[in-house]
Amino acid sequence: MKAMIRRSLFAAMAVPGLAVAAQSATLPAWVCQHPDAIFVSGFQSGEIAVPQSPSNGSGGAYPGNVTRIVNVSPYGNQTYYLYLPANYAPTHPWPAILVLHGAGGPGTSDSGAQQVRSDWSSVAAAQGVVVISVVGTNASGGWSPSADVPIMSAQLDDALASYNIDQNRVYLWGFSAGAHLAHALGLNNTDYFAAYGVSAGSLNQYACSDDGSFQPTCTTLLGGAPRKIPVDIHLGDTDPLYTTYGAGNDPMRFENNGWVLNGDLYYTLFSGGHTYTVPQLSDIWRNLCPNAVIP
Repeated sequence: MKAMIRRSLFAAMAVPGLAVAAQSATLPAWVCQHPDAIFVSGFQSGEIAVPQSPSNGSGGAYPGNVTRIVNVSPYGNQTYYLYLPANYAPTHPWPAILVLHGAGGPGTSDSGAQQVRSDWSSVAAAQGVVVISVVGTNASGGWSPSADVPIMSAQLDDALASYNIDQNRVYLWGFSAGAHLAHALGLNNTDYFAAYGVSAGSLNQYACSDDGSFQPTCTTLLGGAPRKIPVDIHLGDTDPLYTTYGAGNDPMRFENNGWVLNGDLYYTLFSGGHTYTVPQLSDIWRNLCPNAVIP
């Protein structure tokens, strides 16, 4: 089965027939505490944590940093970046996280993608995660969803065909403009992503709006989500998104629509601005890791 993002960013981009019912599963604690172990007693049968969905991909280079190029019609050759932990082996399926960079200005998308891959690599090395970092096509260094969604969908297909990834444990994270987009991707693809995190992001940029500027409203989007996808929100207390643009209201929006704080919603308001730190990525992963999605 292809890794195509099953529900589009906007209704006009829907992929007919691909949306399926899904449910959340909570992994046993040992899965995240001992990421080098897929089974409790050394890969013995009958001890699998949850039903897995191996992509059974093979042929991709590993370990370490990898660059791949995919031809995506009509956009031509598109580069994306991966990190494979030192102990990666295609003999069993691995969790993966799709990471989205921020908008750093014209000409910065490629370096931004490599930077977030680098920042996540220390977490991935310790926790046994494959990092997939994609490149935005917008001239500002950010994202153009109408092009970037089908491009990253094709790149996810390529990653799953090239590496053995557990399709029940594909996660998502974004920073700044990438976090805005992650909200939209996560909430429109609750059957695909196991959980997602945002650093310095806002629901009101790409996902929804409560001021009538575009559809859907946040109540419509969150209230209609087929699954309460677990989400981690990190936001700085001097970030303009918090002080001026209302992103601090996002956790309440989730709670008002059925998410439970410290259950399937994690919110950290930290001392700082429009940024993130590598230690925060470790905290985010701890909140995302225990979750899987079962079709």
